[in-house]
Amino acid sequence: MFTLGRKLHLDDKTNVSIVLFTLSAFILGWLFTRDIGSGFNLGGGVFLSWALAREVDPAHSYTAFITATLSLFHLYYVDTVHFLMMAWMLLILRAVNGITGKKLTLFDIFSAFALTIFLSLNNRNSLYILVFILALISLFMLQQREKITFMCAMIALILFLVQSLFLGHCTVIGTEQLNLLNTLVIMSSILFSILAKFGLKNLVKNDKGKKTDRTRIFYGQLLYATTIIFFVIFGRLTYSDLVIQLSILWGVFINYIAIQIKTYYKKFFSQ
Repeated sequence: MFTLGRKLHLDDKTNVSIVLFTLSAFILGWLFTRDIGSGFNLGGGVFLSWALAREVDPAHSYTAFITATLSLFHLYYVDTVHFLMMAWMLLILRAVNGITGKKLTLFDIFSAFALTIFLSLNNRNSLYILVFILALISLFMLQQREKITFMCAMIALILFLVQSLFLGHCTVIGTEQLNLLNTLVIMSSILFSILAKFGLKNLVKNDKGKKTDRTRIFYGQLLYATTIIFFVIFGRLTYSDLVIQLSILWGVFINYIAIQIKTYYKKFFSQ
């Protein structure tokens, strides 16, 4: 049974809002570029950035909408968005953070593993397998399906070594490719990993309305930050990919700053 999916209930005003926002972004991209493909790129980027932000910062619902708004800037580049990679990241993060509230199944792990292998071979990049190994290590430390995660990690490690050492599917970007946007994403990811612990003060509820283990949320956040840094250095992301990931990170920062300002003024005026 697959448990890593999250239903989009249209009786929820929040979900209706993101659907309308996505459609608006699609129309905006289409009208702005006169290209229907760019419309799909913008609309899909908005929706998936919103979905990823919900996994990265599940304690604060506004973060996802701030992220979705910021992601509109990738229209400036009219570049390819790796949607399947983002969908893969969603599955990996949900497996680690436990936000669905359902027990992780063998089918979940094997499905994520199969998608990881497909992406690594299709993109000729062993980084996907390395990130999957990190996710399995996190699950093992969290005592989630220890036997199967250990076995899969060993198999994945062998595949990673074969791809990296014998197939040459592991390359680092040159210093000439390390531009301002790349640097901003790396620095923002490092800052996010440092501040992640401060965002765990609020109670996080899973999709079943029950309390979620804060340690799992934290592990998911660290995995996300590490994944982004690795993909910038080894993954050769497009400009649109970079803008979307930067939008997620800064969506978290902006919401965090807004909460701190609100808390400060509450205390100030209550004195």
